[in-house]
Amino acid sequence: MRPSWRDHTDRPAPDTPPVPGPDAPAFYGPIGAFQGVEYARNAFVRGTEEELAALSDLVPLRAGTRLLDVGCGDARHVRALATRGVQATGVDVSPALIAAGHDAARAEHVEVALLVGDARALPAVLGTQLGTFDVVWSLCQGALGTSPVSDPAVVAGMAAAVRPGGLVVFTVFHALFAARHLVPGDVFDPVHLVHHQRSEVRGPDHARRHFEVWTASYTVREAAALATGTGLEVTEVRGVEPGAYARRASGEVALDDPELLVVARRPG
Repeated sequence: MRPSWRDHTDRPAPDTPPVPGPDAPAFYGPIGAFQGVEYARNAFVRGTEEELAALSDLVPLRAGTRLLDVGCGDARHVRALATRGVQATGVDVSPALIAAGHDAARAEHVEVALLVGDARALPAVLGTQLGTFDVVWSLCQGALGTSPVSDPAVVAGMAAAVRPGGLVVFTVFHALFAARHLVPGDVFDPVHLVHHQRSEVRGPDHARRHFEVWTASYTVREAAALATGTGLEVTEVRGVEPGAYARRASGEVALDDPELLVVARRPG
């Protein structure tokens, strides 16, 4: 079906660039290369401790737990978990962000395992580590939306990375929030639930650049289907936003929740 792009006034926006295909280069690569260590200045990264506290009620984050963070950025969660004895590994498509993660880990005197790799090819990135993790997650849409049409492949890779009985956790952009809060310059496709914006990103020395960003968004039903479509069993869905993962009870989703958090178990 053809997209039906609409702007913030609900009028047609026919000049929207085409959505990247599943084999297109990851659009976040150039963004990560531009930001590098400046990634840590993004507002959404300030919620690390709250997010981990909320997630510790949903998944095991004990010393010795093997965890994989897909789309880890500068490894902020991985670094925080390392201080608690969690054996966490981070994967990100941006070499610059992985380098920033290593630099931050050295400054914090923590040891981390970080890999450069595209989440759409997670089995190839992990090799013999596939199927060995207790928890695999992707937070703040870190691995999803690289190309909206490839999100199912990303979740399938996450499901393959976790051991039988292990847990997969991911957040996705909430379609109802996206449609309610378009701003001038944003467009939304109600057919495929894809949000497009030309986003301003701040880099070193106060430099600013604009990047084309596409984000697949989901209803609760579709977010759950991402998991069940790979054979996972959904145990939890709630509305969240960065730094406020605990504000909703299990199953509670509000129209103004920017993201949906899905927790699912691999049978076995």
